[in-house]
Amino acid sequence: MRQVHARTPQVESEPDPRIAALERRFQRERQARKDAEATIEEKSRELFDLNRELEQQLSGSVKVLADVLAMARPELFQQAGKVQRWARHIAPILEVTRVWELDLGAMLYPLGMLSLPDHLTRKKVLREDLTREEQEMIAESTKAAHDLISNIPKMQAIAETVLYCNKGFDGSGYPPDGPKGKDIPKSARILKILIDLADVATGVDRKRDFQSLMERRYLYDLDILKVAYKSLNIEHEEQAYAGDYMSVEPAELIPGDVVRADIVDLDNHLLLAAGSVLSDITIRRLAALQSSKRMADSVNIARPAQAE
Repeated sequence: MRQVHARTPQVESEPDPRIAALERRFQRERQARKDAEATIEEKSRELFDLNRELEQQLSGSVKVLADVLAMARPELFQQAGKVQRWARHIAPILEVTRVWELDLGAMLYPLGMLSLPDHLTRKKVLREDLTREEQEMIAESTKAAHDLISNIPKMQAIAETVLYCNKGFDGSGYPPDGPKGKDIPKSARILKILIDLADVATGVDRKRDFQSLMERRYLYDLDILKVAYKSLNIEHEEQAYAGDYMSVEPAELIPGDVVRADIVDLDNHLLLAAGSVLSDITIRRLAALQSSKRMADSVNIARPAQAE
């Protein structure tokens, strides 16, 4: 007789509460990570938009300051353009890490001279002899430029560069209680040399001009002066403009056009220097002057391809 064995029913084991707790914890952590990633992405977009807005504001503010300088003191704007070109040329050799700060400092350093009497600015531009008091007034004008520029977000370093661009390496100059030697910001040490060089520049061969600086070499960082001498003493000032050359009426100008020849009024007073990049404001001013018969009917420009 066959013996039948009864099967023992299988009883499902209860889930381990520790494992269940770990799974719930992992789920919470995964959700927390997802939430954090979403928040970071959202904040990153907001930060990107904010930075872009600040950059646009910064660019617009700098453009306005440059336009004011170009219209109020075109001769100073022209000299600043020369200093800026030289600064761009030697910046890579000097391994300048924040080239944009040097570039803007070179563009905006004459702003403080807008606060000076017209006759004093004229004497400086014409390189007439200045009294000691007049020299001090010009040197101190960097404080006015510093105060103006420092009101713009992200421009503190440029403001410091402008403040010390008349400071001698030996500690002389303005401000009298400021730093000296290598403690002066590097961009300011560079501009000190280039501004003084522009003040004495007489031609395309810089050798004679550098002789004047070498006679006062205690005012300069000699490492920078040597680089400037090697790089700039045979530089030619004639700019090669990319784009189409043309002669147009002020009403036909567009932002981005580059002035190829000095624009003067009928009394031969400089309105805009060669090398100036035209903006909406300067174009409107030229159009108004031409409309009132105070300047020639046409302007010689170079129009970059991207400006078409």
